[in-house]
Amino acid sequence: MNDATNQHITPARRTAILIACGLAQFIVAADYWSVAVALPPMAEDLGVRAVDLQWVVSGYILSFSVMLGIAGPLGDRLGRKRMLLIGIAAFGIVSVFTGMADSPGMVIATRIALGFGGGLLLPLGAAILANITPSAGIPRAMAMLTAINATGVAIGPALGGLLTDTLNWRWIFYLNIPFSILAFVMVATMVRESRDPDSSGRIDVIGILLIMTSLGLISIGIDRIPHWPTGEWAAAIAVGLVCLGVFVLRELRIPKPIIDLRLLANRTFAGYTLAGMFSNSCWCLLVIITTMLLQKVDRYDALDAGLFFLYLSVSVVVSSTLATYLTGRFGPRPLTIVALFFQLTAMVLFFVDDRLTPLAIGLLIAGVGCSWGWAMPQAGAIGTLPREKVGLASGSILTVMVMVANLMFVVSATMMDAMSGPSGDDYEPGIHASYLLGICLAAAGLAAAWMVIPRSPASPAEAT
Repeated sequence: MNDATNQHITPARRTAILIACGLAQFIVAADYWSVAVALPPMAEDLGVRAVDLQWVVSGYILSFSVMLGIAGPLGDRLGRKRMLLIGIAAFGIVSVFTGMADSPGMVIATRIALGFGGGLLLPLGAAILANITPSAGIPRAMAMLTAINATGVAIGPALGGLLTDTLNWRWIFYLNIPFSILAFVMVATMVRESRDPDSSGRIDVIGILLIMTSLGLISIGIDRIPHWPTGEWAAAIAVGLVCLGVFVLRELRIPKPIIDLRLLANRTFAGYTLAGMFSNSCWCLLVIITTMLLQKVDRYDALDAGLFFLYLSVSVVVSSTLATYLTGRFGPRPLTIVALFFQLTAMVLFFVDDRLTPLAIGLLIAGVGCSWGWAMPQAGAIGTLPREKVGLASGSILTVMVMVANLMFVVSATMMDAMSGPSGDDYEPGIHASYLLGICLAAAGLAAAWMVIPRSPASPAEAT
């Protein structure tokens, strides 16, 4: 679909499609941030330590990130609307089994399955919206989509705390069911099918297995550093890195990769991918670390911890709304730079002083950075490529952003575990070290945004 065709889509219909795709992303955001706050009470209920349940988050993100890379090519070939509906249905159905799980292993297994459904929702929603939006309006449309997604971020922590304290953590997953039904109906009735006419051939199953194996082994190896002999965890990481290397070589050689690494030859796309990767890693670390600080160090219950995150949530929603206007005037590059500067400032503040008042101020500052650092890299990267490649581009950048964030979460959890002391329950040293990790990530992202992203990005035509 080109810009001339887009002129026949009325603004009202485009808005309706925006809401429908946004609701699909809202479900994922609300679920993730609800679970993040409920993790300590969930661990207590299941009789394990909070760090022992890190795979409830990291296992979910692993399958989620793998599916992000597959979602774009699947949508381009089989239909973006069709695959989005499959993802919504899977997310709702698996949520039932997650809520019914009665052991740590069952919760982790169903969360991994849930990630496969959720991984279809983000890139396909973005691809559908980008496909019906004129090129000049894509950054603003992506910012508006993020504003809807941000509502899930805003509601998630407080909702997770409320449900956990008044009912129990299982209701976080049961609540996904009505939202999934509503999203399914809206997408089914409002969105028209779209594909990439040039997309053909088989899905790269070998590539899928390689990336899953590599990320799984690297994550397991890092997670087991405090518990396994050096030779065992080092071997897991080494084999994972070998699989990752084979995956990269394969994706560069085959005509239809699941993650098109050749897009990184476009400097603009590469710069936004690096900036988004570091920014999303900061966001992921921020929520998990602060949750552990509030509940395991300061001894707040899940509801109070969730309500404290309103400082972050309100900032995310307000800044996401502002971004819909600011992107049209300044473009995504300046907002990406500002986002990472704000995240760096917040992480330094957390590292220096983790009392409640500085923590609240830091969350307000970080909200702006997290919001713009999520939306602007996607908008900038997608806007440099031809319209028929939006599915592949969206899936590729999201996969990198989420995969690296997952690895950083595993590193953070491992530091908290390794530094937890003889009792295994002293999380403060690991939390402090994790904030330092966040500083390094934000600084690296800021440098990448400033030095790699060109001031005058390539046009979609030039990117081909």
